[in-house]
Order: sequence, then C-alpha cells, then structure tokens
Amino acid sequence: MKQAKGQLKKLFTGYWEYLAVNTACRLNLFDLIQANKNSLQDLVTHTDADKNSLNLLLESLVENKFLKKDNNKFYLTEISTLLTDDNPESLKNACILWGTEHMDAWQNLDYTVKTGKPAFEKIYKQPFFDYLNKNNERLDNYHKAMYEYARDDYKNICDKIDFKDSNIIMDVGGGYGALINNIIKQCPQIKCILFDKPEVISNVKTNNYTKIGGDFFEKIPRVADTIIMSRVIHDWNDDKATTILKNVYQSLPENGILYLIENLTDKIEDKASLLSINMSVMTNSFERTESEYIIIAENVGFKFTYTKKNNQLQYVLKFKKK
Repeated sequence: MKQAKGQLKKLFTGYWEYLAVNTACRLNLFDLIQANKNSLQDLVTHTDADKNSLNLLLESLVENKFLKKDNNKFYLTEISTLLTDDNPESLKNACILWGTEHMDAWQNLDYTVKTGKPAFEKIYKQPFFDYLNKNNERLDNYHKAMYEYARDDYKNICDKIDFKDSNIIMDVGGGYGALINNIIKQCPQIKCILFDKPEVISNVKTNNYTKIGGDFFEKIPRVADTIIMSRVIHDWNDDKATTILKNVYQSLPENGILYLIENLTDKIEDKASLLSINMSVMTNSFERTESEYIIIAENVGFKFTYTKKNNQLQYVLKFKKK
C-alpha cells in the first residue's frame, strides 16, 4: 500500500518536471547556455525574466539532471544538448509541442469522454489543422516537431521498403520532408516529390526534391507511380480517411503503389490506448488495427499486398491500385 501511494503521489505531479523543461525550451535557456550565456545574470539579461523565478527554474533543472552547476555557472548535460536548436538530433520542438495546445486538450479530456467530440475544438472553436494553417508560428513548431520524430523513425526506410518498382515517389502529407529526405539519401535513383498544404510547403526551404502545394481532400496531382503516407491517415476519422484515400487512388496510375506507415494497435504490445486518446481529444480520430486500415483502403479500390514492421510502434502497409 505504501508503495502504491508513493507511485500515485509521484504521478500527480509528474508534469512539473516536464513543464519546467518545456519552459526552458521556450525561453531558449539551453541554447543560451550553450552559447556561454551561462551565469544567472547573463540569462536574466537575455530572457528579460524575473531573477528569483528564473533562478528557481534553473535550480530545478540542475536537480533533475538537465543542467550542471559549477562556480555559479550553468552547463548543459548530455540530455539537454538534445534540446538545443543546432543539435542535428534535437527534440526541442517536440518538447515545446506537447506543452501547448495538446496539453490544453488533455486537460479537457472529460469533455471528449462524455461527448465523443475533440476537446481541442471546444477550446479553440475550430479543427486542429485549420488552427495550425492560420497560425504560422504554431504550424512551424508542429511540423518541426513531426520532422524530429520522422527523422529518427525513417532513418533506414530503404532497408525496410524495397522501392525497386518505384520510379517517382510522392510523400503526401509529408510535412517538412523528413521521410522523403531519408529516401533521397538512401535511394538517390528515385525522383521524389513532397505534397502538402501550401502553408506548409512555403516553409520548406530545401531544393532537394520537387514541392507541390495542394489539399489532399480536394485533389492529388497525377505525377507519381508511388505514394507514401506516413502517420497521416491516423489524424482523420473513417469518413475523412476514405476521402483522402479515394483521392490517392485517383492520382495513381494502373498498378500504382501506396505505402501507409502507421501504428497498428493489434501489433503493439501496449495497444496504444493513450495514443488513441490523444487523437480523439485533438482530431476526433484514433489509432487503428491492421484490418481497419486494410478495410478502408480496399473499400476505395486498393488491393492489400503486405504488412512489414518498421520499428517498435510503426508498420508499413503496402497496397496496389487494381
């Protein structure tokens, strides 16, 4: 009983540590310390923060091993180097993402449980992706965070998918292009295209591939023999997912290939219940089983080919246009 009580008490305040780190990221504290602005007064000057409050925050970061302190100067640890802008393995934007709109929605989880409607829309009076497309700062943070995850998830994607039958691959809903970048690096013989909303495409600065702005609910251009969609369909309920996949089907030539990369709840050990709750409070969607994805795709005309594991969470489902 004593151990159970201790576990619960730790759970209740577990968000304190995360929000302290989230605030440090939003204040750019780790970047400033990396740039040798590492005394308390340096950091007060560069953040315009209250000295006593900032000192409390810094001391909490030392206590939880995100910083070291020596001779009244603060220094990064191995973990906090991953929360700086210029680290190629950075997770700074992901850290910022989960402490903003997602946290607001989760704090209203009871609304979603009672009504079946996304708490995000109750708070912000509009669908999540409409909100992002109207707020470039939040749009940029979201897609940078998704890039940070995808950069790691698809590092060896050409080892997992044999693209021998693909000449032109279009990443539909590909955000800032982490997946397509990894395909280009590993399979340079394939022509690659990134397709996403114009608001997203305008923020992508690379010229390594063709970029096309559009709306996959309206029309997807007929320019590729292979389409890949990574963690896109899970954002949408069955009706909207069906609309997207119909447009994918129309955009592909005969025998064209579709790859979906998704979490499959029947193949994940913990069944991804919390991931599904996150989708429900944000976008009125959910994580699906393998058969649920196959049914949606086959209902619009695709023929299922195979499922292959990508990592501990994600699986690749391959379909062919009949």
